[in-house]
Amino acid sequence: MVKFGFIGGTKRGYKLINALFDKELLPEFAIILKEDDHENVKYHEKISDMLNQKKIPNFIKNKLGKSDYDLIKDSNVDVIILYGWRTLIDTRITSRIKYGIIAAHQSLLPNYRGFAPLQWVIINDEKETGVTLFQITEGEVDSGKIISQAKVEIDLNEYASELDDKLINITIEHFFNVLENIEKGELRLVEQDETKATYACKRIPDDGLIDWNKSTREIFNLIRALAYPFTGSFCRYGDDTYIIRKARIGDNDDKIYSGRIPGRVIKILPEGIEILTGDGSILISEWENSKTGNVSCPSAEIKTLSVTLY
Repeated sequence: MVKFGFIGGTKRGYKLINALFDKELLPEFAIILKEDDHENVKYHEKISDMLNQKKIPNFIKNKLGKSDYDLIKDSNVDVIILYGWRTLIDTRITSRIKYGIIAAHQSLLPNYRGFAPLQWVIINDEKETGVTLFQITEGEVDSGKIISQAKVEIDLNEYASELDDKLINITIEHFFNVLENIEKGELRLVEQDETKATYACKRIPDDGLIDWNKSTREIFNLIRALAYPFTGSFCRYGDDTYIIRKARIGDNDDKIYSGRIPGRVIKILPEGIEILTGDGSILISEWENSKTGNVSCPSAEIKTLSVTLY
């Protein structure tokens, strides 16, 4: 039986631990990511509770410290599974682990190395993405040898949460395959092509501000990339900030406006409000007041076509 440790968290790590438990595959220890304060949903306590029930040593952290590296050194595991972790790891520790640290990245490496690839592929209107399992090594971020990959098509109207669920399920199956291949001694590693590498920078909540002068497609991509449970794209009306939860292309998106004011409300419907963009329109059907936390249909508050969102 392969002895492994777990480092990670968020929904991804939670679902992986659940799946491992279902197959009676238990880590020797776990270091669990503590989410940032601004995140809408947190999983670190749920993961810890599950591990505590099985009496598996676990520690909640936002980065690895000396005590964590000492734990890894003394653990005598064959491999460490990394899923849902965000901070850099000292790769020197991998020399103490037979098969090193195997991580999952939500892109088709070497494309979209770095931060938030799930969001960036949607924002950039990519037609496909995928999952890559790779071995962490020294060098560029996410540049280690590839163990396995799977490609997934992105639907034009697919939200990040939907795509995330698909990628998580695929990733879990690939982790099972890795553990099985290690058991058989059949783990294969393939070098990445550095000439094809692309990178994605870190995103912060303020990056979600909608610029209504942009095209409908650009705005809709931003909305679906960041919608709940992620930090959300947002706009302002009066003194309040509204986080967009649900939207679609507007019914008047193909109409030609000789007089166009991006951000102006052009239609108020029971199902939402239609807003002009730089080249079309978007209908917002659900938003959240960031101050009160109230989630509503915008047409419950917007009653006049004189309103301009900004």
